[in-house]
Amino acid sequence: MKRIWVALLVFSILGGSVSANAISFKRKKSKKKESVEKEKTAYDKLFSSNHSKAEGFITVHKVKEKVYFELPLSMLQRDMLLGSTVTEISDNKNAIIGSKPTEPLHFRFEKLNNKVCLSAVQTNNVGDDNGHRLKAAIEMSNMNAILQVFDISAYNNDSTAVVFDVTDFFVSDNKLMSPFDKYSVNTSGGRKRLTSFQSNKSFIDSFKAFEDNISVRSCLNYIYSLTGGKGKDIKDEPLTAKVTRSIILLDTIPYRPRLMDSRIGIFPTMKNEYSAAKQTTRSIYYANRWRLEPSDLRGYIEGKKVTPIKPIVFYVDSCFPESWKASIFEAVNQWNEPFEKIGFTQAIQAKEFPKDDPEFDPDNLKYSCIRYAPIGIENAMGPSWVDPRSGEILNASVYLYHNVIKLLNNWLFVQTAQADKRVRHKVIPREVMDDALRYVVSHEVGHCLGFMHNMSASSVIPVDSLRSPSFTQKHGTTTSIMDYARFNYVAQPGDMERGVRMMPPYFGLYDDYLIRWNYTPVPEAKTPEEEYAITSKWITDLSDNPVYRYGKQQSDILDPRSQTEDLGDDAVKATRYGVKNLKYILANLNQWLGEEDVDYTHRSDIYDGIIMQYLTYMLHVYHNIGGIYLHEKLVGDKVEALQVEPKEKQKEAMNYFLEQLATLDWLDDENVLKVLPMVGKPSDALRDVMMKLLMKAPARVEFSALKAGKGEGYDVDECMNDIYTYIWNPTIQGRKLSATQMKLQNLFIKHLASTAGIRLSKDTKSLKSEEDAWGQLAAFHHKTGVGHKGCCCASDLGRMFNPVAGFDEPMAEYFIPQNQDSMCYGYFLRIRNLLNSRKQHADKDTRLHYQLLLHQMNNALNR
Repeated sequence: MKRIWVALLVFSILGGSVSANAISFKRKKSKKKESVEKEKTAYDKLFSSNHSKAEGFITVHKVKEKVYFELPLSMLQRDMLLGSTVTEISDNKNAIIGSKPTEPLHFRFEKLNNKVCLSAVQTNNVGDDNGHRLKAAIEMSNMNAILQVFDISAYNNDSTAVVFDVTDFFVSDNKLMSPFDKYSVNTSGGRKRLTSFQSNKSFIDSFKAFEDNISVRSCLNYIYSLTGGKGKDIKDEPLTAKVTRSIILLDTIPYRPRLMDSRIGIFPTMKNEYSAAKQTTRSIYYANRWRLEPSDLRGYIEGKKVTPIKPIVFYVDSCFPESWKASIFEAVNQWNEPFEKIGFTQAIQAKEFPKDDPEFDPDNLKYSCIRYAPIGIENAMGPSWVDPRSGEILNASVYLYHNVIKLLNNWLFVQTAQADKRVRHKVIPREVMDDALRYVVSHEVGHCLGFMHNMSASSVIPVDSLRSPSFTQKHGTTTSIMDYARFNYVAQPGDMERGVRMMPPYFGLYDDYLIRWNYTPVPEAKTPEEEYAITSKWITDLSDNPVYRYGKQQSDILDPRSQTEDLGDDAVKATRYGVKNLKYILANLNQWLGEEDVDYTHRSDIYDGIIMQYLTYMLHVYHNIGGIYLHEKLVGDKVEALQVEPKEKQKEAMNYFLEQLATLDWLDDENVLKVLPMVGKPSDALRDVMMKLLMKAPARVEFSALKAGKGEGYDVDECMNDIYTYIWNPTIQGRKLSATQMKLQNLFIKHLASTAGIRLSKDTKSLKSEEDAWGQLAAFHHKTGVGHKGCCCASDLGRMFNPVAGFDEPMAEYFIPQNQDSMCYGYFLRIRNLLNSRKQHADKDTRLHYQLLLHQMNNALNR
């Protein structure tokens, strides 16, 4: 413009005419502008208007409602991880805040056919180091799977980066990043959830970019419906979820994996290894663990304590109730104790959510957090996510649901009120609750460090040691915080005053062992195989010490030493103590709670807890019948892979279980039942469940009897005869029957008939005894709300998906259980003959009972 005015001024001075020349001048200028316009690049045109932008290893642009990635070409083929976290939600019964409902995705961006592809990386199959041709074949057979294709919108002006539109990827019903948790409250109890995405109501909310990660936050809207299960059907319920999707850049060279085997309780990342030299395919396992490397390797080797290059950091949710925070920080920081024993100081840290760090985002996969979930679930969880190439833990979360306090309140009351006067209240004092919460959070942090449950840890402690002040003060109730040992239910009234500790330990010997095995650097090893030669020997050297045995969590209990919620090395002895305590607690329940529980709801919860605790004790005993002791064993280990539980211990368990069937009436405490008027007779319901389990005992002992050898084990015939003798001995002796004895005889005959295929009456359905027994257990859990209690997994004592059971669960091969139909038919006829000889009993009720049984049995046989 300045030049135009100067030119006009010159013409004016010279007195020349300006109109034609000015028009001509302007036309030339317009053509120049058009030329400049044509020279604009596609990149400049795309981002010519004002728009928001975040620069990082990927630069993110937002133009109106569209979001673009500007991906440097140098980032093509780089390994990345994509994770999705729920940031906000309108109904947390579908997913809790901070949760990651889907597994993070290992992917790469690739440029194929002039498009950018997001491709899932296949890492499950690997070759050994020397097989180059084999590796090439594996790669061709496991190419990356294309999950999303993006059109290229532009290249940047120096052609070092490619730009593409990712809006639809982040604003769609993408199942790879769904906000719906399949294990949420709304899908419990068999409920089915159908969802419909509302694209017109969904959009990208915000984004961030940094040198090693980016995050994109989407606001997603759905309608969903719930059907089936228990609860009212829900149709077309609206749901809004803000979900943060984070992409983190993985290291070019993965952390060296630590090879492991099934003898130690560490979460594995499994690979299929193809080897030309070994001429085989085998499963190999990488230990899940954080990258913990000495900041001063020379000093570390010399025995000095050093800090790690990168400590493990957990950020603690600022939304937690203030009274919880001290326990949470203590639970994290206490793990420094075993780390210091292997030479690391400040290996793990707990920090508040930063308030002045613009990069911090608790929903970004880069940050590990302990999150508060304000929902009525009695649970806590500790999942982690790894680099699938190596097993390196990259992110971990602890979720504490609000009602974990209620769970601890009930546990402490039911398991320790006999000895600890402080817990005999509706609201348990802070000092007790703080220690219990510390224990739960520390257990979950253990999972986040890569450690699985070790259910055998408590079984190495002599039961009487749990009543010893000196022992319990030093060791607590178990040798590992990763056990489900809980609180000291063996302790008797007066024991606490003598100094007996009621809580699990801060750590046990097995916890020190886990830290040592998983996190001790082995710098002298140059390869994973060289390292495994050293670390596997650590396990072998301790294989004959039961303290260091890893006991898998089992869905079907084969090894009675690896059970949940048990204490001590003798289930019958521990249960005698436990049942004695439950009787004491129930007898004092009204007095202790008194006016604190004005509406009786807490009393009802505790009563349910007592019933379930009793059933738990009885299951501890029951699983000793037919028990086999299992050890994960490699050549050179100083232990047997399988041992049959001694016959005398199995018979002791059987006799105690039978004895309890006739002594359940204490559960029907009239002083409690009169204030809980809608409760019937829990003893009857429990007796049904216990009897149905008992009648499966002969099938349980068959395999253990086979492995024990002929005449050595507790076999099917002896087991069945023990049950028969106990149930029918009053009839054999001609005694008057009690109501309980009549019920047991009824149940016994129904089981025999069901197994032998005899239909007792038109209305009698087949019991399908095992399934029915587990079904009744599930019903108990529904009543008492324990189906999703505990921590880390939903354990309902039945058959369930089990995320913390180690490698494959043990299963007998080449073993076909014998058909018990004929045996049950024989007992059916034997009982009919016995009843015929006693049908004229002098006692009216006993006589009618026998005659009714005979009538049903004769009709069944003649039908």
